[in-house]
Amino acid sequence: MKRHLLVFFALGAVFLAGCVSGDRLARNTPFASGGNSFYRDGINLFPLYYQEGENQSILFPFIDIDDRGFAVRPFYHRDGKEQGILWPLCAFNDKEGWIGTYFWKGTQKLGLLPFFVKNDDLWWLFPASWYSHERNFGVFPLLGKYKDFFWAGNVFKTDDMFLVFPIYGKGKDWSYFLNYVQGDTGVVKYYTFIPFAYYKRFLEKPGSEFYSPLFSFEFYRGSLKMLNIGILLYHYSYGKHHVFYPIADADFEKDAQQFWLWPLFKYSENHDRFSPFFLLEYQKHKSSSCLRIFYPLLFQHESYPHSRTTQILPWGLLWKSYITAYRAECKALCGALWSSNFEENEYDYRMLGGLLFRNSKDADSRRFSLLYKFFSYHKFKDDVKWEFFPFAKIMKTAKGDSWSFCWKLLEKHDGGGHIFFIPWGKENK
Repeated sequence: MKRHLLVFFALGAVFLAGCVSGDRLARNTPFASGGNSFYRDGINLFPLYYQEGENQSILFPFIDIDDRGFAVRPFYHRDGKEQGILWPLCAFNDKEGWIGTYFWKGTQKLGLLPFFVKNDDLWWLFPASWYSHERNFGVFPLLGKYKDFFWAGNVFKTDDMFLVFPIYGKGKDWSYFLNYVQGDTGVVKYYTFIPFAYYKRFLEKPGSEFYSPLFSFEFYRGSLKMLNIGILLYHYSYGKHHVFYPIADADFEKDAQQFWLWPLFKYSENHDRFSPFFLLEYQKHKSSSCLRIFYPLLFQHESYPHSRTTQILPWGLLWKSYITAYRAECKALCGALWSSNFEENEYDYRMLGGLLFRNSKDADSRRFSLLYKFFSYHKFKDDVKWEFFPFAKIMKTAKGDSWSFCWKLLEKHDGGGHIFFIPWGKENK
């Protein structure tokens, strides 16, 4: 087995070798585009020997010769100006190439990775780099300079920024020291003491804002718009008074109100804010309502003017229903236990996917079954079929009537049948 693997990998290396010119390997074969077919002059003992004109292949893919060069894989190949020695270790032409990690392209680009690189004006001598015609340099990762950007360790500087990360920083319109940040954008001034307080003052229009865990306010155009005192748990916003406690809340407005006692219950009217994990929640709007029990984990029922939806467990895994005036759809266990669809004069009821029970009707057919086909009734247009499997079956079709007992133990159809499984008369096709 090991010998087979060695041969396989050796052949793979030979196929890859000499691929600087991508089509050389296939060009000297009878399968090359425009090459030798089996009906033209030449010698074709492929893969032992192949010859057409100046194209020759010996023990393909090891040796080939043509007017562009030759290859003795994997040691050497030449294809026009492209040459390779033990490819991919070495490959070159008259302009560029590489030997191991040493590479060159003309006289402007050359290098020995990862120690030395010259690329036009850029020089790299690990770990230092510089430009020959610019005052840009670097000693990675200690310090460096590129145009107006300079860094040394954790110190960074540009024309409009100075940073000693993460202790101090100053920009064109901002500065910080540890967790204190301030800025001036020309429109607003702000001061932040992360994460305890934030203050913003507007310059073009009179106003200011202050936020903190214990005290917050918003003040615009000479009037107070929002006041929140965390210690007293009091909130005032745009003329609305709001009093709340750690686990209870009451909010009464002109057209909306809500109150709750978390996590027991919540009632809201004309409020759209979602609050999860209440044991009981009821939301009411002008034309709709919603009842939730430990939502989204347990139960939700939504009622709209023309529809109702119900779901039990997330995504309705246990039960899901959608009911309108013209359509009803219900599923238990995603339809595996029970499913029903009703739309105008058509319906389909199934239990266990129809294996235990099915009752359906559409424009052309009527179907009823118990225990799959143990007892079934199927009517399609004027054709009717009754079956009590495997005991009795009755069919009435346009071609004629037929009946059977115990499959073909006793069967009668138009022109023939079976008696004790022995046919008589004509076959029923």
